Amino acid sequence: MRLSLSFLPRSTRVAMLGVLVLVLVFAAALAWWLHAGYKSTRMQAATQAHNTARLLETRVLATLREVDLLLADVARESERLPMDPPLDWAEPLGFEAIMALRDRLARQPSIVSLSILDGRGRIAYSSAAAPGQDFSDQPHLQGLLRRGEDALVVSPPYLLRTTGQKGVAFARPVRDQHGRLRAIVMAGVQVDAWGKAFEDLNVGERGALAIYDNALRVVARQPLPSQSLIGSNFSREGWVPTGLLAGTYFVRSSVDGEARLLAERAISAYPFQVGAGLAEADYLAGWHASIGIAIAALLFISLLGATLLAQLWRAGKQARVLADSQARLAAREQWLRSILEASPSALGLAELDSGRLRYANPDLAALLGVPLATLNDLPVSELFMDPEDWPRLRRAVREAGTLRELEFALRRPDGSNCWGALSATLLSGNGERDDEVLLSLTDVTARHARELRLEEEAGTDPLTGLANRRRFFERGGEAYELAQRHARPMSLLMLDIDHFKQINDSYGHPVGDQVLVRLARLLETSRRQGDLPARLGGEEFAILLPETPLPQALEAAERIREAVENAPLTLDDSRMVPYTVSIGVAEMQSHDQDLPLLLIAADAALYRAKDEGRNRVVAETRVAEGSE
Repeated sequence: MRLSLSFLPRSTRVAMLGVLVLVLVFAAALAWWLHAGYKSTRMQAATQAHNTARLLETRVLATLREVDLLLADVARESERLPMDPPLDWAEPLGFEAIMALRDRLARQPSIVSLSILDGRGRIAYSSAAAPGQDFSDQPHLQGLLRRGEDALVVSPPYLLRTTGQKGVAFARPVRDQHGRLRAIVMAGVQVDAWGKAFEDLNVGERGALAIYDNALRVVARQPLPSQSLIGSNFSREGWVPTGLLAGTYFVRSSVDGEARLLAERAISAYPFQVGAGLAEADYLAGWHASIGIAIAALLFISLLGATLLAQLWRAGKQARVLADSQARLAAREQWLRSILEASPSALGLAELDSGRLRYANPDLAALLGVPLATLNDLPVSELFMDPEDWPRLRRAVREAGTLRELEFALRRPDGSNCWGALSATLLSGNGERDDEVLLSLTDVTARHARELRLEEEAGTDPLTGLANRRRFFERGGEAYELAQRHARPMSLLMLDIDHFKQINDSYGHPVGDQVLVRLARLLETSRRQGDLPARLGGEEFAILLPETPLPQALEAAERIREAVENAPLTLDDSRMVPYTVSIGVAEMQSHDQDLPLLLIAADAALYRAKDEGRNRVVAETRVAEGSE
């Protein structure tokens, strides 16, 4: 019997397929994770083995160079020693040579014996062997004794005759001025000394370190199951390159059967090699634990997937029952939307708790100047120029239930604002959803613009466009109170056009008006942000300078005076109308109660400027309260 899913809704079938795909994707991801972890673990192991081998190479190379340099030093010293010393060690020359050799050994702990042989391979001087002992039968000395070789000679691991312990012998020839072999200097380094190079090198519990010569004879190894392993040969058969780093191989040890990742390094200029091997059982232990985690995770996700599939199956069966009721609800919702969209008012529906707009009709989008789609799920606070308007509105509608014709500044995408008269009605939830509020907006931007224009005209001088006396005292009073509250400096300039009546009498009132306008433009262009220039009446002007102490105010007044003096009005018939201003300057005092007191002080300074000859700046002469 074939299982059919056709009776389930398409969304349920898609969801069930999605669950199956997710399980498969998760399984693939786990496989990739394990594979990537395996590759990463192998690379880390190869890097660790490579670095350990390099460190071991450095240590062994340092020991070899110490031995080589010591042999070179002893070779030079041997040139002054006779090669047929007497057997009596009490003889001064022989005793001195032996003591010198032993002293050098004390400074070179890795070397266990140091000897000087004559040209026939017999002991002349030694730290460990008796004079006359014949070493000519040693295979590693044959090249020096019979074939005339001059290079450093290194023996394979063998029982050192001088100490009776396994080690490696190093020999260097000493020739006379005719090129004949005069002596051979020889040093022995036993296996234990080689093993010191392994100290503090970590290759894990089952790892191994080894030093061997170019003939693959073991010189030292850690761990060392048996002393018989020293000097034995091993083969590179079965070594498989890892493909990770150069000189790294997969090796199964012939000594203990352990599978290892081995890094091998050749020691330059000397016939030795070193190897550092990490056991797979060590470096893959964490990865093997990851396999268990991956299997557990796969079982869990499979069980979870089966549970989800069962739930989807049940949900799909129930979905058919719910489909008809959802269709009816959708039809009713569409009917309600049609009513709202046909409404001539700008309407929106918002959730009170989340503060998001759940519905907006086209008229609301048109009022705000945005596409209708952008209003869906938009935070209502973003509709207001002041973000705090929405919290205040929300509290008010919760308390009152209904609000009528409250005016707010609304935000438009182009940065401009509009004004709307907003009515709000609380729609209580039915227990399945949050309370909602129905918003109705009427555009009152034009009315606000007219009111603002009338207010602006009421506070503006019609001739000069500057603030008039009323606007000056309104805004100036606010700035004055702020400066008093925060103990900030403030100054006031009072300006009066000198002999303005003569200008009117000589050129006519239209020219006098042009002078007033020209002075107003000059004050506008020279003011800083925050300064308040105004025409108080006739030819009298004032400039309020917040954050300005008296010295800076005097400098500003002098700049204005000079600018007026140097810029006479030019009439259409090219006649020049020169004019000047007198300026009185006053600084706010701590005992001043309001702006009119500061205005009186500046006006008094202005009259002094006129009395002293006009076209000048005069500062107030008030003394601060409490001073002498």
